[in-house]
Amino acid sequence: MGKRDTPNMESKLVALRLEVGLTQKALADAFSVSEQAVRNWEHGKVEPKFTLADTKKLCRLLGKSLEELPDSFSDKT
Repeated sequence: MGKRDTPNMESKLVALRLEVGLTQKALADAFSVSEQAVRNWEHGKVEPKFTLADTKKLCRLLGKSLEELPDSFSDKT
């Protein structure tokens, strides 16, 4: 994991992503977005605009149920 892949640990998405060993690039690739988009999600600059299918994919990638996902990914953990 490179220096660019260590954003503010206050982000719930960062914690969930790192818990399962995903890099920002891997998450970006899974959703066909840029690494910058993932960084923006993680830093709370923008919320991901996920379809239901995207949300299900995120649950599978993170190994979490929908109920376990935070309402906001940028809130402090």
